[in-house]
Amino acid sequence: MLANMGPQPLMRLPLASNHCSETQGDDARWQKLVPRQSTARAHSAFWICSMDKLLNKTFTISDKVVGGDAPPYFIAEAGSNFDQSLDTARRLIDIAVDAGADAVKFQLFRADILVPDGGEIHAAFKAAELNPDWVPVLSDHAHDRELIFMASAFDTGSVQVLEDIGVVAHKIASSETTNLALVDAIATTGKPIFLSTGMCDIVDVQEAIERCLARDNTSVALLQCGAMYPLPPEHANLRVMDLFRDVFGSPVGFSDHSLNTHISLAAVARGANVIEKHFTHDRNAKGPDHFYALEPDELKQLIHDARDIHAALGKAQKEMLPEEREFGRRDGLYAARDIPAGNVMTVAGIEVRRPAIGLRARHLDAAVGMQTTHAIAAGAPLNWDDLRS
Repeated sequence: MLANMGPQPLMRLPLASNHCSETQGDDARWQKLVPRQSTARAHSAFWICSMDKLLNKTFTISDKVVGGDAPPYFIAEAGSNFDQSLDTARRLIDIAVDAGADAVKFQLFRADILVPDGGEIHAAFKAAELNPDWVPVLSDHAHDRELIFMASAFDTGSVQVLEDIGVVAHKIASSETTNLALVDAIATTGKPIFLSTGMCDIVDVQEAIERCLARDNTSVALLQCGAMYPLPPEHANLRVMDLFRDVFGSPVGFSDHSLNTHISLAAVARGANVIEKHFTHDRNAKGPDHFYALEPDELKQLIHDARDIHAALGKAQKEMLPEEREFGRRDGLYAARDIPAGNVMTVAGIEVRRPAIGLRARHLDAAVGMQTTHAIAAGAPLNWDDLRS
């Protein structure tokens, strides 16, 4: 939390503006997509384009696919909940591993850069800083536990710290999405980016993506986020994930600052490819981020439930399961008595009962009037191979 202080959406943005023509549409349409922005800004932002570059629909981090039909990628956000203790930071990594997370994430900022004027806010940030000397130690510990280590960098020097240890992906915090120099530095690494969008409108998001594309970085996941702590459910706005997917074509997700787990689960049910959730070793510990974070058992249950929900989404193809076919309660067609070869089938010669092993009950009218190709014993299921016209 500390580091983050501070209808027809199927058009494309001017990511290759030399090839764009301005979209026709009324002012109300633009203002729906860019609330509280001037119509002029909205018009300048939304174009239908033949783009030279698009964001990848999927990308891979180590052996995990992010996007598409892959299970949601789960980032366990440790944030500042390590209580200025290296041992506690290691413990948080262990908690994330035990919960089944794909990655653990810390925040890497310097109070002297974020709040150079001193005062109480500077002191609060200073008290929450992650010691850069701990970063390789924590990264090695995560690697030993087969967990991806990540951190949100808040300045270019911190980006270099992460690059020096060989991080495989970067996270841009909501407060830094409009820090285009930082976005440039991270995009230039060529590594996948998780981009949070709290405190942003759609134009802010577009501008950050343009900077990534200009540096040939097309592996960006866009995370809907509300920069409130905790986030009320009515401000989660999960439908923004649909907008991001339609407009930018990227993996999408939800960076969840709400209490409990149900909003994250709703995001998964709505198709989130990424979930980021704060966790803690003890919700009663002192510090700015503990009170709304999940405790270890809750984090583990969330990840388990999220993966169950993703599995339950299945595929958009309606068909019988093999188990339903074998043990199902559908009626099938059977020989009501011994039937000789060449016999013309009649309703009296066919019995309808369960299970439907061969022909289904709906095939009764078609079977009546056909001839048997061979003798059929009473009680045998009927199949098309048993009959001819």
